Amino acid sequence: MPARSNPKRKILDSRRFILRISLILASMALLSGFLLDYLSFKHQQAAYLPWAGLARHHAPSRLAKKAETKPSLTSQKMPVKQEEPAQKSVSDRSGKENLPLVAIIIDDMGQDLNFMLELVNLKVPLTVAILPDSEQAIETAQIAVNHQLEVIIHLPLEAFNGQAAGSGADGLITTSMDQKEIWSRLEASWQRLPAARGLNNHMGSKGTANQYLMEIIMDFLKQKNLFFIDSKTSPKSIAYELALKRQVPAAYRQVFLDADEDRDKIKDRLFELFSLARKNGQALGIGHPFDDTLRILKTYLPQAKNYGVELATCSQLIKRQEEARQKKP
Repeated sequence: MPARSNPKRKILDSRRFILRISLILASMALLSGFLLDYLSFKHQQAAYLPWAGLARHHAPSRLAKKAETKPSLTSQKMPVKQEEPAQKSVSDRSGKENLPLVAIIIDDMGQDLNFMLELVNLKVPLTVAILPDSEQAIETAQIAVNHQLEVIIHLPLEAFNGQAAGSGADGLITTSMDQKEIWSRLEASWQRLPAARGLNNHMGSKGTANQYLMEIIMDFLKQKNLFFIDSKTSPKSIAYELALKRQVPAAYRQVFLDADEDRDKIKDRLFELFSLARKNGQALGIGHPFDDTLRILKTYLPQAKNYGVELATCSQLIKRQEEARQKKP
């Protein structure tokens, strides 16, 4: 006789089966959630790990490093403009004693890009005076702007000895020109070198002594918001005093580093420049693209602070000069 089934037992077994199924499904859901979280974590691991950000910043390639240390010779012949320097001028540095300033201009630039690259590699503040009609004027200005060197126009002006040929005097401005022609040549020079922050004279012993010519030049500089550097190629020059009268920011040259053929004196003249700066608070010198000049600059400019002076651009020197003038009663 077959055993009678117990209805209560069947119900209990059914409940146990359903509970097991529920537990299995719940475990699978929980496992799926963990798996999804893990995959998401692996995908976004860089966002969680504190060192992951370092892994994303790859070191520059050897080629990139080389490009950083050696400026390129640009072939682009488009005039460049120079923005206002982002750094504060040396006279704005609070909490530090202001050292005497030395500004050095390298004249006659625009004819030798290799020399320009040598100046860049000095990694010190310098001002380069570029002959506006020189063959490589635009390329020279581009390199200067790219490496935070200051650009000024090296303007050919008439000399008493009538020097013109073979002296970088293309675009020469003479005292016999009318106002329209003078202005036109000034405008052409500025259009070719819009990066320029100022202007100094190339030759110009006769031009800088001429009231008529210099008044036109000062009016042009004031309109373009440019400063003037009197190279002092003649003791008869009126240019610096006229600039101040016309409220054009200005300075003048105290020392020529290499004005004659005696290259052995360049070092002594550089130290003379440093000495004048320590005595007067600032000094401005002019050099030229000669190998002997470059050798001396390489030797002593990087350690200028050891001689108690600080290198600056012409605009920084002029700013310090104007601030000192304003403080006088």
